Amino acid sequence: MHYKREEPFRFPFDEPLPAEFSIYLKNSDRPGTGTGDSKLLDVSPGGTRMLAAFDIPVKREGVAIRLRFNLFQETIETEGIIVWKEAKDTEWMYGIDFDESEAVAKRIIQDLKLRRQSER
Repeated sequence: MHYKREEPFRFPFDEPLPAEFSIYLKNSDRPGTGTGDSKLLDVSPGGTRMLAAFDIPVKREGVAIRLRFNLFQETIETEGIIVWKEAKDTEWMYGIDFDESEAVAKRIIQDLKLRRQSER
């Protein structure tokens, strides 16, 4: 299992969180793929671990991912790159590093706080 040791915190989910993803090529005018279903295993302001049934070709230069998920109140949409992948039973697990966005990072932190408060 791979982790970003410099990450300030990771919030693991008791039950994987449903998410949608699409694949696109950075620096390309071509549209991305249609959406696919995935599950987030954990999240931090800078990235996530995701499970999906689809084998994404991460070796290809410029392959990136768009993610859409809901932690608590609002749908969060962000982009990132896949930094590692690993076969896991009949699925694939991916480590995704979000593109740097202060607004997305703040939204993730805020929604995680609200989620934790509602679980008490």
